[in-house]
Amino acid sequence: MDTHPLSESSNTWETVVDECESIADDYRGRDWRVVVATPGDVAPVPQPGDSTVDHVGLDIVVGDDDYADLESAVGGATFDEYEAFRAVTGGLVYLALVVRATDDEVAVCLPLYYRLAETERMFSLIDDGETMKTKVHPLDPEKGIEFVHEDPDPLLPPDWKAE
Repeated sequence: MDTHPLSESSNTWETVVDECESIADDYRGRDWRVVVATPGDVAPVPQPGDSTVDHVGLDIVVGDDDYADLESAVGGATFDEYEAFRAVTGGLVYLALVVRATDDEVAVCLPLYYRLAETERMFSLIDDGETMKTKVHPLDPEKGIEFVHEDPDPLLPPDWKAE
């Protein structure tokens, strides 16, 4: 069994989660509807060896309660902006991703991480012009909400093309 990528991490993960909570509080202070969905797992897709490509980007598994909150918040909203704050350390990319529906005043804050060792196919497809997406779903992968990132650079390490 693989060890969880955060099992030996420093306090970087806790800092990312705290940053997302702080960002969420800022939006709540402006009367936005905000959801913070902390993942149980994050994987770059496609994974090495995947025979099919459902989407290119990040696959995020969240708990049922977080997913229900997320699904309720995004219903009918048009997400038009995002920003990501990133750190790269110990073979992991950490992200505080904020996706916004500005007209609807809805924000989704996602503390994320992914292993650089699993990104070769994802980076290659993005480099070939594929659009990066972040899919958030509960354990049931048939459900899910996708956020599209026309400019993937904020979600990738600064030197991702050199990987």
